[in-house]
This record gives sequence, C-alpha cells and structure tokens, in this order.
Amino acid sequence: MKLKFTLLVLVLALAGGAAGAWAAPPPGLSLSPSERSALLSAFARAGRPPPDRALPDAELWIRVERLAALELGQTQKPGDLDPLWALAATPRQVDREMSEAHAAGRLEAWAGALSPGDEAYAALARTRLHLSGVVRQGGWPRLSEGPVLRQGDTGPGVLALRRRLEAEGDAASGAPVPDRFDPDLRSALSGYQLRNGLDVDGVLGPATLRHLNTPAEFRLAQVDANMERRRWMPRSLPEDRLEIDTGAATGALYRGGRIVHAFRVIPGSVRDPTPIFASRLNAIVLNPPWNVPDRIAREEILPKAARDPGYLARNGYVRIGGRLQQQPGPKAALGLVKFDLVSPFGVYLHDTPGRDAFRRRERHLSHGCMRVESPQVLADLLLAPQGRGGKRMQADLTTGATLRIALTRQEPLYVVHWTAIPGPDGRIGFLDDVYGWDARLAVALPGV
Repeated sequence: MKLKFTLLVLVLALAGGAAGAWAAPPPGLSLSPSERSALLSAFARAGRPPPDRALPDAELWIRVERLAALELGQTQKPGDLDPLWALAATPRQVDREMSEAHAAGRLEAWAGALSPGDEAYAALARTRLHLSGVVRQGGWPRLSEGPVLRQGDTGPGVLALRRRLEAEGDAASGAPVPDRFDPDLRSALSGYQLRNGLDVDGVLGPATLRHLNTPAEFRLAQVDANMERRRWMPRSLPEDRLEIDTGAATGALYRGGRIVHAFRVIPGSVRDPTPIFASRLNAIVLNPPWNVPDRIAREEILPKAARDPGYLARNGYVRIGGRLQQQPGPKAALGLVKFDLVSPFGVYLHDTPGRDAFRRRERHLSHGCMRVESPQVLADLLLAPQGRGGKRMQADLTTGATLRIALTRQEPLYVVHWTAIPGPDGRIGFLDDVYGWDARLAVALPGV
C-alpha cells in the first residue's frame, strides 16, 4: 500500500498541470454573467474547487472543456487500460457540444448536466471536495502503533483516536474527558467500523488502526477512481435490473428503482478478477452440470486425481469430448442453480455448495464467476413473472435433471466495482480494493 500511495501522490501532483490538447474557444467569445455562473457551478458538482471568478472568458472556457471531458467519461478508454474493464461512457464530442450549446443559448443547461445526476455520485463529489481540502491542509493526524485500545482505557492514544474520529465527523467534539475511552467514543468507533466494512467491535485493533492511518491522499485517489467508474455507467439505468458489486462482494435486484432483494456474492480472486461489464441474464439452469475450464482442470482437478485415483468418480466428474464435466449433484461446484448470460469473458452467476464462505468479510475467492448467496430466492423472483417460480421451480429442482429455462424478459445486468460507497446518510465508506484497480485508474486520470 505504501508503494501505491507514493506513486499516486507523485502522479496526482504532476497531473494538475496536464492540459492536453483542447479546441480554441469560439472567436470573440463573450460569456454572460449567468453563463459564467453556470460554468463555475459545474466544478462544485464535480467535487472540485471552482477557478478564480476573475478568470477571463477564454481561459474559463478551456477549463470547463477539460472538466466536461472528465465528467462525461471521455478522457479514458477503459478497455485500453485493462481488458477486464468492459464498461465505457457513450462517446461524445465535447468541444462541438459546448460550442453548439453556447451558440443556441443553452450553455447553462449543458453545464448543469455534465456530472452524473444520481445521489451516489453527488455524495462522492462532496467527499472529494472535502478530502481535497484536507489534503491541502496536510492530511489528518496519524495514530501511533501501540496496544489495542478499548472502552475504559485512558491516555494520549485515546485522545489521538478521538481527534482522528472528529476529523471525519464520526465523533462529536467536546467530550468531558477527551483522553478517556468512554461509551460515546466506543459508539463512534463502531460507527466508523460499520461505515467502512470493518469488523464492528468498538475496539481499536490492528485492522481498524491500518484503516484509520490510510492517508487522505490515498482516499482522495480512491474517490477519483470510483467517480470515474460511475461515469462509465449509463446516465439512466433501467429501473428493473440486477447489479453485482465486486468491490463490496454484494448483489442487488432492483424493481422500480428500489432494491427488492440484496445478497452477498463471492466474486473472483486476486488472481482471477471478475470483470466490469454490462449484459443480460437470458436463462436459468436448474441442476446444472459444470464444464470444467481447461486451466482449472489442469492446475487443480487433475493433480488431485493423480494423488487420489477415486477423486473424480466420488465427485461426479466424467470426460465428455476430451474435457472434464462435473455432473449435477450435492457436490456440484455450481450448486443447484446457474444464471446464464451473454459475456465475452465466459463468466456467470451460480449457486455453490460451499455456504460457509458467505459469512466471511473477505469473499474474493472464485475463478471469476460470481457465486450467489441466495440463488433460489433470486431465481424465484426472476421466474415468477412467467409462472416458473415457487412450487414449480422446487419440483423441477427435486427431479435432479438439468433444465434450462429461457427468461422471457431478459434481466439487465451490471457488474460494477465500488470501493468508495455512500451510506444511507450520504457519508462515504472505504473498502480495501483487493484487485488494485483504484490505484491504476487514479494514476491514469488527467488533472482538471
């Protein structure tokens, strides 16, 4: 993490002066006061301090053009940065749009629509604005390594913890005895842990200390990466959709724009990350067989069989056309339900017999596919509109025979990767980025 942080600080410092090649402002440009106000306001919605109000019209125009390219997701080609990043914003011609909006008297409306309009993006922008101020002031205080701190302890370490939690608004200032670990401080620390996906015990142990000591510069870069990935999403998402978040290892089914079913997910491991992409679920397979990928067969299954000649038969493996296939059954790797989708990466959602892993906080364990905590509930919700859920689905499962049911209404699917996540109160929680994607993306972003 120290290496990533050092690299990010260096690149972010250099990026501030990167202007790139931008089209010249229209000849004889003259902005009205209301147009200037609208252009300046666009910076706050992007989580950035506005430029000097005295900036000449031509310079303001160029600054806004750079901002617009960023906010409209036009500065990066995600697939060029990583072939697993298969979401991208719709291509736009920013300079032409801006000039045409100005000529038509629509510049104010155009500037007001540069940033994504969802509340999650707005929360990230507010956090970015706050963090940029913290960074300019030297960051937040670092806590010293030391013994575990818990309720009842006293001393300078407790005082430093209180000040650190006050810096992010988790603890209220003005405690009667600030260097005493009282119930209010324990509650504040528990709230911080809950917001940031840590084990909630109200104790300052090694994991929480490491999280608190992550520099503000690193968190700012993390916010930038998450904002950029949100720019790749459609500006108007389908109200009925399925989202899988590989950062938080969770999933959610939406109906009418509201979550009707939330569940845990086991995404790909560090070695086999689950890609970022959009697709549609097109079928549900009950009692699915597993066609073992060649690499998994070569590196995992066949070595076990070489050490244990009865391994393949005991676990339901057969050879079909020279490849291994695991037959449906209680030990089948895909469990009882598989969710088919169109994907260039060959990944899909499925059940699993390994239920214990869903209780782990760190669940990035799969070979790239997404294991679903409650597959039968999800399948029932998807099949019910066509009369194939409920008791009928259970009867089909009981037969043990493989059955593929095409979805008459294919479900929009978005596989995303969030590591800076707004809570119900709009405050951002930060998760560890097991894939290291935040650092790579933040380094690629231009300065604005």
